[in-house]
Amino acid sequence: MRFSFNHESGQVGVIILLTMTGMLTLGLSLASRTTQEALLSGKEAESTRVFNAAEQGIEEALSSDLEFVGETYEGTIESIAGVGVNYSIGKVNMLETTLFEGISVGVDVTGVSDGNNLQIDWSRLSDCNTETLASLIISIYYDDAGVTRVRHEAIAACDNSDGFSLGSVIDEDGYKRRYNLPLQTGDFLVRVKAVYNDVPIRVSSSDFIMPVQYYSIRSEAANAESNETRIVEVNRTIKSAPSILDYAVYSGGSLSK
Repeated sequence: MRFSFNHESGQVGVIILLTMTGMLTLGLSLASRTTQEALLSGKEAESTRVFNAAEQGIEEALSSDLEFVGETYEGTIESIAGVGVNYSIGKVNMLETTLFEGISVGVDVTGVSDGNNLQIDWSRLSDCNTETLASLIISIYYDDAGVTRVRHEAIAACDNSDGFSLGSVIDEDGYKRRYNLPLQTGDFLVRVKAVYNDVPIRVSSSDFIMPVQYYSIRSEAANAESNETRIVEVNRTIKSAPSILDYAVYSGGSLSK
């Protein structure tokens, strides 16, 4: 008796098995990727929600009048489901910022006496030959028997043949120029304007306790379940007139030259 075997049917079975294995692998891969994308999308959505909650803490702080006793104030927001928001406001008695060319910033100097100096550090550049270093135009507002008057000073980082007085050369905390501005009793506001270039600037004093110059606000939002935490920080300077009013003249009556 002779037996015969169909070898082709065995090959077809192997091919079918391999095809099903490949399709199963592809299906599992697609399912895994879809699951990962869904998880990532959910994580991004939760991250955005927590970040928005942190921004809400900033808005809550900025909407307050910022008149509080002590050096710091802390607050919370509990109305956001699943997210805890804590924010803090700190008073800062010096000014450190970046001035854009043609823009001025106000410095409150209320309470100064004759002989007090305001230390103004600016510019992180040092080479007058290759760089255009910013100069400063300074306006000092003072009370003269109930009348507000102003005097001006112009301070240069380099000799530009423009008649500006030269600041001193330093190398401290990254700053390269300094000018000690003498103040007088009755001075209450100093406005500093950058010319020729944008410039980082720091204004401080060791002669008197400066009033609050800006508020440092920090808001932290956290969701313990998703382990998401977001922090937003902003600074708010004191209220001041815009730069376009630096040279405005006001009168309750007539003006004469």
